[in-house]
Amino acid sequence: MSHAKKSLGQHFLTDQHAIARIVDAVPSGVTALEIGPGRGAITTPLRQRCSQLTVIEKDHNLAAHWQQQGEHDATFGIIHGDVMDLLTTTVRDTQPAWIVGNLPYNISGPLTAQLAALDGISGMVLMYQREVAERIAAAPGTGRVCGGISVITCFYWNIVRICTLPPGAFSPPPKVHSVVLQFSRNPRSADPAGFARLQKCVRTGFAHRRKTIHNNFRPQMNPERWQLCGIDPGLRPEALSLEQWIALAKALPHH
Repeated sequence: MSHAKKSLGQHFLTDQHAIARIVDAVPSGVTALEIGPGRGAITTPLRQRCSQLTVIEKDHNLAAHWQQQGEHDATFGIIHGDVMDLLTTTVRDTQPAWIVGNLPYNISGPLTAQLAALDGISGMVLMYQREVAERIAAAPGTGRVCGGISVITCFYWNIVRICTLPPGAFSPPPKVHSVVLQFSRNPRSADPAGFARLQKCVRTGFAHRRKTIHNNFRPQMNPERWQLCGIDPGLRPEALSLEQWIALAKALPHH
């Protein structure tokens, strides 16, 4: 099978204990989508565990390998292409309940923003570079590690850390530790309009991290609006709790 490609951020998982932890975090018998199956460390056990599995693979050689593997298996589907372009249509067409993936380091931030907004997904098990995972799992308002992605993911998802993996768990070893997170839905997922407003608000709020929110939201917010939503405009974006972000998104003038 093909060698790891640096351009695609490929690091193949080889640690058997970690593989078992990831697969066990997916409920048995569900339909699932795997992002970047690579050489199949997670794919092979997932095929046994899931009622239907679809994989998205960008690497031409690996996609060809999986197409060959799945030729006579109606419960296994292969999509060849870039997940950033194909995620929404693939989810719409295959309707997975769960999404699993060792996400390529170079696209994990923007890809998570897409994944967080998906409708109809019950849960996700995703692997990240440790620093990215810490930012995603940080509760809004807890300080510098918290970013826009923390607010966005926290709106729809409850996040639990499954395990931390050293570089030696992969081939070739990356320069950093990796963390596996499990995402499960929270009740706010019934509010897609609120999510869209929040996403826009967070993008503006974290555009200049060192500035206060008063500066970031000028001229949309005047003193009366700040008073109405009960937020101190002198705060920096990482100091706002999720509830404050939701209140701010509602207070902003909508066009």
